[in-house]
This record gives sequence, C-alpha cells and structure tokens, in this order.
Amino acid sequence: MFGNCQKEELWSWRFCGEKISTLRGRLGFENSSTLNFLKFKLSLETGEIFDELNGKKISEHAKKAIYCILYGYAEARQVPETSTLTSFRYLSGGRMYFSVYRQRVLNLILRFFSENPHKLVEAAEIFDGTKLELADYSIKVKALPLIPIIIVLREATGELPASANVFYDSSVVNYLSTEQTVMLTELTIKRLRDALKF
Repeated sequence: MFGNCQKEELWSWRFCGEKISTLRGRLGFENSSTLNFLKFKLSLETGEIFDELNGKKISEHAKKAIYCILYGYAEARQVPETSTLTSFRYLSGGRMYFSVYRQRVLNLILRFFSENPHKLVEAAEIFDGTKLELADYSIKVKALPLIPIIIVLREATGELPASANVFYDSSVVNYLSTEQTVMLTELTIKRLRDALKF
C-alpha cells in the first residue's frame, strides 16, 4: 500500500477514487454506483459519503479514514472465511501496538456500552448483526462485506470490572493492514454508538 494512513493529505478522492471504484461488484459489494456498509453510502461518481443514520454527509476527517480503509480493502483478493477467530495480539505487530489498541478500541467499547451492555446487542441489530452466545454480551457485525468483527463484553462483578474484547476471522490479514484493521474496528464501534442516537 502506498504511504501511511496517518498521512491524511494522501487520502483524497483524487488519490483514492480510481482504486476504490474497483470495489464495484467485488469483495462482497454489489455492482452498483454506491458502496454501502455500516449505514454509509459512498458515491463512486463523486466520492461523497452519506450517513444513513443522520441523513447528512460525513466530515472530511471521517471521509479520509474511510478512503484509507477502502483503498487497502480494494487491493485484496477474495478468500474464504476460515472460521478461525483471532485477536488483535496475533496480527502482525499486534503485541507491540496493543496498548494503543486498548485505548482506541477496547476502552471505547467500555465507555460506550459497559453501563448498558444490552444496548450493544440493540445497536448490532441496526446493522443486521447477530447476537452470539459468548460471555455476557457478544455480537457479530459485518464491518465490510467480507470482514466480520466479533465484540465481546463482560459485565462488571463484585470482584472484577467490566471487560471487552474483539475477535476477527483470521482471513482479515488478507484484506487489511494491522493499522487499517484498527481503524475499521474503531469506526465500527463508533457506528454502533451512533446508531443508538437516532
């Protein structure tokens, strides 16, 4: 992949549009003039991204993050799901980056959902996600058509605080870099939160 997702100036439609447009009819997307995922609708003609939750266009900052994720996704070739779950620690560089991941992802889940964990299940349903029987509360959401994300939330007990974890099908390494996986997971959690506001 060209460059780094932290270099936001790279992630414009002018730079990314041609690559992202190759997703039309590929990697689980419909053969349509828009890419639809997580209640976003991205126009392949203009690059504008419409938020179907609030009925507005998204911010430039959020748009660049989505372009970065989709640019990486567009470079992949389709592979079958393995049905083998992996955690972030086992992705390339995951152990070294885990403290940042905890802040950007796991703590975000706890901040949004630990007080009302049943809301996590309610939010998942808005994105056609499914409830799983892992721990106290767990869901599976397709963050991108071929990338399921599983979120597990354990309620606080008398002895232990609430805790969260995230699992991926091991095929995720075929689709996104570790950094893009973090970005997509963070985006998914924020979308789950946002779904409960509207």
